[in-house]
Amino acid sequence: MEEHHSSLGNHVDIATGAMIFNSQHDIRDAQFSAIEGKVVIEDYVFIGPNVVVLPGVTIGKGAVVGAGAVVTKDVAAGSVVGGIPAKVIGDRGLSEYSYRLGRARWFQ
Repeated sequence: MEEHHSSLGNHVDIATGAMIFNSQHDIRDAQFSAIEGKVVIEDYVFIGPNVVVLPGVTIGKGAVVGAGAVVTKDVAAGSVVGGIPAKVIGDRGLSEYSYRLGRARWFQ
């Protein structure tokens, strides 16, 4: 089986309850076998609470995923998505990001 290494960028904020999956069952397969896919989360992404990210998705630089969204397809850089399935609901309106996220104090 081919390896799928997911990646997480810098200054990413992932809220409580978010779930990121790199495999799922193929419901159309009699053997219910696994489908795997790399998840890429680029720099400066914010993933809100209770978001579900499914296999094979790339979330572009600076994108925001609203609370409770289910991400089934790639999210363009700088876009704001929400809903089930996640759809574009806005744009951050930024071309550059300069903030730096550090670890919460209890992880330092």
